Amino acid sequence: MLRPEQHPAASLFVPGGAAIDIRYRITGYDGFVQPGHPLWQKSLPSMNRAARLSASADGATSKVITHAEYFEAVRAYLTGAGRSHIQQALAAHFPQNETLFEPARMDVVLEKHGEFYHPARIDILIYERSISLVLNVAVTPAGGDCMASEVAALGRVAPRLPPGTIPMVYGHAEVPGPSNLTMPMFLADWFNGFHEFHLSINPRDGRQGMVVWDTQDRPFYLSEQQQADVHRQVAFLLTRAYDPDTTDQVYPWHHAAGDFIVRISDASVVLRLITVRQYAPTLGGGDKGLDDEARLMALLVFFLNLTLRNRIDRLDGTGDMAWAGSRAVAATVRGAIEALSMALKRKLVDFLNSYDVSELMNVLRMVADRYALMPMEKDLIRAHLASHGEQLAAALQAVRHNP
Repeated sequence: MLRPEQHPAASLFVPGGAAIDIRYRITGYDGFVQPGHPLWQKSLPSMNRAARLSASADGATSKVITHAEYFEAVRAYLTGAGRSHIQQALAAHFPQNETLFEPARMDVVLEKHGEFYHPARIDILIYERSISLVLNVAVTPAGGDCMASEVAALGRVAPRLPPGTIPMVYGHAEVPGPSNLTMPMFLADWFNGFHEFHLSINPRDGRQGMVVWDTQDRPFYLSEQQQADVHRQVAFLLTRAYDPDTTDQVYPWHHAAGDFIVRISDASVVLRLITVRQYAPTLGGGDKGLDDEARLMALLVFFLNLTLRNRIDRLDGTGDMAWAGSRAVAATVRGAIEALSMALKRKLVDFLNSYDVSELMNVLRMVADRYALMPMEKDLIRAHLASHGEQLAAALQAVRHNP
């Protein structure tokens, strides 16, 4: 614990170099946080109900962590195991430099408090440039379990996706915390200029739209075409991540949790997937000995679930359950089809078009019951399932006639 008389900036020593200042900030508050600051000895906001239940199921007792203890643990990482991870990250940003990197300063910015992590943005000043990384920090047993799964999943998914579309993990470590608590952390890419997006009621016309939480300027709403492009890219990335041989997929994922982020540049839409909680087989499959029919059925289940889940969000991320408009259906179908190989695309489209609307509805109901993560999602899907099935059938016919 830093004593009140100590300077707010810690020091990270690079062999043969000068000390590096480490300063602490919290998003939404001006200035630096240090001993004597009103928030310094305040506890981090409590984790949500899902994480509490997970911790209780493990028989674990949640410990109260103060901002001071959080920043101290981050400093211990940056001055210890994280030093080599930072070197790897900087080497990725400056591939032409073969010498040891000596940053001039690091700012640790506590960004938000998620279900399992309290992520900090690490701004590194080096060569008159600022490089941003994310340090995800878990302070609960549930968060630690999630992190172990995610670090492994990110490594497995990365080869299937276009470079730069998910965070590169530069290293992870466990740092001793207060009261014998272990705080797992991992360092990865931070995507500058990207922001969370959610379904929201536009106050200008009272209609549902999609808002982007631009923290640098102000929130703004996307056009209908931009919204469709968001849904298309979500489907494209998740389908690219899907392994048709093993049936491994990214799941669970949630729009409400901000798993995807977006950047709008000159009206173009660029998407990133920033978390991969698990990477596991569809319907418990995964046996490389699956025959072609079983693989195709698993792909069908993945695809139908994708068309449903890509429409589910919470208003503004935390409000009532929300259902995206019909444009999301055709956009999801396009994105998924684009991600498949030509041979697999033909097989899936032919397979889907072998179902009439009533048969498709029956499969959709089974998929919805299997994959709904909570009762409210199941109720939402059931309320829209009939229209969704009709819209999906129309989108598939369009693909068939214009592949």
